[in-house]
Amino acid sequence: MGLSRPALRFLARTAHRKPLQGTWLTLGRQCVYATFADFVDVCREEGVRPAELPPDVSVATNIPSWQGTPQERNTSDVAVLRTLGAAEVLALDCADFEGAELVHDLNLPVPPDWHGRFDGILDSGTLEHVFDVPTALANVAGMLRVGGRTIHISPCNNFANHGFYQFSPTLLADYYQANAFADLRVFVAEETGVDYQSSFWDLFELDPRQQPVLMTSRRRLLLVVVAEKTADSTADRRPMQSYYRRLFESAAAGPPSAVSAAVWQRLRSGLKRLVPTPVKTWLRRWLFGRPDRKPWGAKRLGRWK
Repeated sequence: MGLSRPALRFLARTAHRKPLQGTWLTLGRQCVYATFADFVDVCREEGVRPAELPPDVSVATNIPSWQGTPQERNTSDVAVLRTLGAAEVLALDCADFEGAELVHDLNLPVPPDWHGRFDGILDSGTLEHVFDVPTALANVAGMLRVGGRTIHISPCNNFANHGFYQFSPTLLADYYQANAFADLRVFVAEETGVDYQSSFWDLFELDPRQQPVLMTSRRRLLLVVVAEKTADSTADRRPMQSYYRRLFESAAAGPPSAVSAAVWQRLRSGLKRLVPTPVKTWLRRWLFGRPDRKPWGAKRLGRWK
């Protein structure tokens, strides 16, 4: 998937909130769908002062297959992260065909000496291609230093056959909460555009403690998550989906909650039967067809270009 212009804006805003520093790792070599000048403009629009790049850091793309194509003018993931403050940027991939400095299959535990090595890890389209997601997430959590951040930009919906998986927001939210990560922020972006070079996002922020049960859209949905490792963080705790955890806790609290839930369910079912189907269809289109009226339990942050 790589980094579209809205994704670059998100990274810049994340860096404005807390500057990047130290050594960052990208999971796979990240395609960047913008020129370096475009990215610098985004930084300035977001109030981020671009760091001066050393002479040995090129602003040209580092994607070999882009040479001799229109994408050749785009910049690199190294230039992006170094401009945002990272002192060093390495890439991890299962092969070195795109020049990754670290070669490893994320389906397998990483070497112990990689634990606690990185101040930040950026996954912008790799996790969904790894079959053993729990092991891959444990690798990410383990490779971070205390205080380090992970940033995921992953397919959420309408990316069939792009990778093995499309991720519900509750997956990463519940994993990082179960493993005591801090400053957890969860977003869903509705992506529109002919290609990544011209795409834009309608961005929504979710409360990770109150995950919506259903999110539907005719557009592509991206899951965007930021989490910070603490001294208490772990990597191997398997979460229960928060919706069912709350449901079970409510049932265990006693009969009143269960009765209330049953009454509400009967009332909702009765209303559905009473409302004519054309009215329900119109309401559904009105609610889901307008980006500012999506009943997701999410806060709309506007359109990002």
